[in-house]
Amino acid sequence: MKHYDNVSVQDISWVKSNRRILEPVKGVKNLYFPENLPELENLVRELESAQSQYLVIGQSSNTLFLPTFKIDNLICTLHLKHWEETESHIVCDCGVSVSLLSKRMVKKGYVGFEGLTDLPGTIASAVYGNCGCRGCSVNSLVDYFTILLPSGEIRRMSPSDLHPTYRSTALKRGDMRGVILQVFLKIKRGDKAELEQTAEEHHRIRLREQPSAANNLGTTFVLGNPNLCGRFCNFAMRMIRRWAGNDVASYACLLKLIGKRHFAPYTWRVDRYMFYDEEAHLLFDRYVEFVRSMYPEAQLEIEIRK
Repeated sequence: MKHYDNVSVQDISWVKSNRRILEPVKGVKNLYFPENLPELENLVRELESAQSQYLVIGQSSNTLFLPTFKIDNLICTLHLKHWEETESHIVCDCGVSVSLLSKRMVKKGYVGFEGLTDLPGTIASAVYGNCGCRGCSVNSLVDYFTILLPSGEIRRMSPSDLHPTYRSTALKRGDMRGVILQVFLKIKRGDKAELEQTAEEHHRIRLREQPSAANNLGTTFVLGNPNLCGRFCNFAMRMIRRWAGNDVASYACLLKLIGKRHFAPYTWRVDRYMFYDEEAHLLFDRYVEFVRSMYPEAQLEIEIRK
């Protein structure tokens, strides 16, 4: 197992635009990279037995780390990327990349992966967050998974045991604790050529309608219902779009018209925030307040580690 002491969370942070702020803060006492599942299991059991503080992270593609973040033990699963195919399942260790796996499965003609080929993150994180994309949901592919509970017991569970809601589960909400070890995906065969074509169409749509995965953490908010102010802004957006051409330009124009031009460089539509530079990080809390002034029920889809 690889182990580093007194390091910055910048070493595993997906967002790199606050490197200058994060790098000097050596807030992680111990950073571990287990290289097989027994190493992960033993490490977690040891930390639980010692009642030590720890966090398990994958690619961190849905997590914003603040400069105040400090932790005794941070475990990264990126080296746990073994997967194999049996007669009935695709068996994945927790650190398997959803994007890379999905591309392989589409080429094999397996149904349900065609919308996931551009989805960042690991398979365990996708189960944890009830992630999906382009009409495909990771948890709809899951037959069951194994999870290491704080007691040291390894239990077999199904996605329904996590009481999923939209882009959330009991694990993400903190109602349950545990470390997902392996995920067992169902195999359903389809038309290979058709699935490849669908995956390519989804990829083209993503390139056209979404930014690259760099400098953002995916969809930032689950918006909920707009209030009167939100409905007015949505109406204004529709009017502006007639000449602006697309939602991104329309939203930037709207922000300028209502005196919020400082947010415009850092938004990709209302529900996605772009961390292009340090100023973006400084403005983020104010942007959250602004979104909630239009969508009072808005919840962060990303996780913030303070």
